[in-house]
Amino acid sequence: MKRRLSRFLVQAFLLVLAICVLVPFVYIVLISFGKHVSGTSTVIPKELTLENYAKLFTQTGFLRWMGNSLFVALGTTLIAVALVSVSVYVFSRMRFRGRMQLFNAVLLIQIFPLTLSMVSLFHIFVQFDLVNKLLGLILVDSAISSAGLVLLAKGYFDTIPYELDEAAMIDGANRWQIITRITLPLAKPMLAVIAIQSFVISYNEYVIASTIMSEGLDRFPLAVALQSMITGQYGQNWSLYCAAAVLGSIPMLVLFYSLQNYFIGGLTEGGTKG
Repeated sequence: MKRRLSRFLVQAFLLVLAICVLVPFVYIVLISFGKHVSGTSTVIPKELTLENYAKLFTQTGFLRWMGNSLFVALGTTLIAVALVSVSVYVFSRMRFRGRMQLFNAVLLIQIFPLTLSMVSLFHIFVQFDLVNKLLGLILVDSAISSAGLVLLAKGYFDTIPYELDEAAMIDGANRWQIITRITLPLAKPMLAVIAIQSFVISYNEYVIASTIMSEGLDRFPLAVALQSMITGQYGQNWSLYCAAAVLGSIPMLVLFYSLQNYFIGGLTEGGTKG
């Protein structure tokens, strides 16, 4: 009876959690098909239509915005995977003076709120002529996502036996060969976690992008351009906004479901040892 009761409670909790997650998404999908929805008080649209999705491709720069977001997210993902892989290998495998102090300094960066650094970031962007350029977003998003993933990735790299590195050194392999042929192939689940997390962080990032990308609507990433559909030149059109949000979420869903096995394995095994 206790086992049945515990299973029932767990399943009930998961059901409630699933409802809490799915209801807002279903609501957004319904509003995206609504006609002339000008406020958020509408629960179920009276009339459904595909006009909102058609307007995205004919009257807005949706494809351009999504292309900008994908460019920034993919660039950030590649840089973050490379930075986190190399830095975590150094922290996990190599012993040198000041290693723990440097590791703690990387973790200390995450304590400060992002809003406190906006003035400094904008000044740096101006000095290096990166204002209104997607390259600037890639660089800053890569730094932010990499710093946040170092701790999680280090826990996974620590679970890989160091004896494998020693055996490879005895066979004549150098550090680069050990990283590329032994360590990284064994760390595929964690690399998938890094890729997904960095992609989502950069794809959804709004605060920095809205500050740096201030001119040229065609240069905006999707997260910033969506704001123009409810406060900008397109007026207050919540149906158009929700339609763009639904289509804009497809890349993240595809990425997650294509790497979900690696993602789950990386999270569970990465938390076993720190």
